[in-house]
Amino acid sequence: MQLRYIFVFLLLTIFTPSAYAQIAYIRDGTEIRLINPDGTNDRRLWTHPDAQKALGIDSLAWRPDGKEIAFSSKHAAAASLYDADLYLIKPDGSGFRKLTNAPEAAEFARFPKGVVSVTLRNDQPFYKQSQASSGVFIVYVAGAAEPQQITLPPGATKTLVFNDVADFGKTAQAVVAIWGNYRWFTPGVDVRAGTTVKAPVFSITGDGIEYFGAYRPIWRQDGSRVSYRNGTCTLNSVPINPTPGEYVYNPLFDGKNPLGTCTWDWGPTPSTANQLIYTENASSDSAVFRITEGGKHPGEKLTAFSDIQYQLLFDLRWLPDASGFLFSNQTLMRDSANIFRYDFSTHRVTQITHLQNEFTGSFSISPDGEWIVFERSKSLDDDRAIDLWIVKMSGGNPRLLVRNAFAPSWR
Repeated sequence: MQLRYIFVFLLLTIFTPSAYAQIAYIRDGTEIRLINPDGTNDRRLWTHPDAQKALGIDSLAWRPDGKEIAFSSKHAAAASLYDADLYLIKPDGSGFRKLTNAPEAAEFARFPKGVVSVTLRNDQPFYKQSQASSGVFIVYVAGAAEPQQITLPPGATKTLVFNDVADFGKTAQAVVAIWGNYRWFTPGVDVRAGTTVKAPVFSITGDGIEYFGAYRPIWRQDGSRVSYRNGTCTLNSVPINPTPGEYVYNPLFDGKNPLGTCTWDWGPTPSTANQLIYTENASSDSAVFRITEGGKHPGEKLTAFSDIQYQLLFDLRWLPDASGFLFSNQTLMRDSANIFRYDFSTHRVTQITHLQNEFTGSFSISPDGEWIVFERSKSLDDDRAIDLWIVKMSGGNPRLLVRNAFAPSWR
């Protein structure tokens, strides 16, 4: 009997990722959950009453030291400059705070209050159709307790007054107008406690900016900053202790942002902490590049994942020892997607998963580099069913971890 227990223990040790690790994931866009790699102890970490499937949590990432999780969520989209913001939370559920466009609304009480008057003008011509032609907008001033709705057809002007606006100090607090996924904004006004200030006239015209927000958080190795992309895959970063009320713009590239940088990753070790791998797809093919943070594109071209322009990867991640990276890519026929490995020493690409008529999506690598947890679905439809599966780095038969789950991140 004792030998049998020893045999079972050895099997678990060889074929199961460490039970001390944790995988964070999202369910239904409404909650962040944690689960052990062996499928046990599946539990909720965080949710919000305003998180919905269409306006909820989008993506997440463990801080390298495991002390916090950064995540992107749209639950406060009507009361922020961004369509989606980044937030932080500790693995025990405490320490919730806003990272982009900080602080979180619950913290406004500790700031003195002022009054802001905003005059909005819809300068969209009657003869030209655009998103501004709708004439119905949600308007918000950074630091205000609530947004306001306004009907402002082309050619009309109206003034709104926001009372009890938190004064974040000597800085311009942005004003934003929202229609669906589109936003118009101005740098705003310096709120002054105890007085009424008038913001510059806010002119609304054209289509605005779609999905102006913060998506796909990626930590720097030292945990000092989190990078993210907006809806057009322009990369930015924010320090983990931002100044309240300050809009932060820290681009990862010098000069123009490359086209198609929807997937990227920061180096995983101290010696590669300032290195970026990223995708670009406006040249003769679609490829992965490496560059020093703050450098100019093009960096060092590592490998092309398609000989066709304007192709996108589903995910891209360094290996934990910085010996290479993994990427998730679909076939040219778009009938399946799999995970591939690139090694710096050999410059070779090898296929890890071998799905047919199914699709890998986002994935995460275990800290020891031995396992991969990945999204698996039977289609690419927006309402598709996504489950999480685990596979050895060497390949083989994947096993189901949890159903109805996406955006995994392995601690």
